[in-house]
Amino acid sequence: MTARPRACAANRRAEEADLCQVRAIHPEQVEAVRQSLLPFESAMRTAALFAVLNDPTRLQVLFALLHAPAGELCVCDLAAGLGRDDTTISHQLRVLRTHGIVGLRKAGRVVYYRLIDDHVRQLLELGLAHASEPAGGPAAVSHGVEVSA
Repeated sequence: MTARPRACAANRRAEEADLCQVRAIHPEQVEAVRQSLLPFESAMRTAALFAVLNDPTRLQVLFALLHAPAGELCVCDLAAGLGRDDTTISHQLRVLRTHGIVGLRKAGRVVYYRLIDDHVRQLLELGLAHASEPAGGPAAVSHGVEVSA
């Protein structure tokens, strides 16, 4: 019989630190949770949006479109600016277009893309602001309670 590694015990203690030490139900808190419960379908749609945004190349494409001087960019300019090949950028734009985040305009044989979802625009700006804050900064405190990552 082999001894359990110490790391397992340490991990277990860390996990237990995140749990209540006693089981106490607060009826008013439970009711508040139930009243504000996010419906499953809304949770699924929101999770799908965040899944689309959960790709570094896609985020780079979106930020490039967000800051495009003319409000739109063609695939070639996006690819050159991001140092990626046209096929990769085209694929990412297709995913974003399928989800209604970007739109396109054809001018002859050139295709221009633009960000068309203002909610995503706001998410990008908030996400960048959040990611730019130093660890332990204002974003690490929520409602007077310190939040650790």
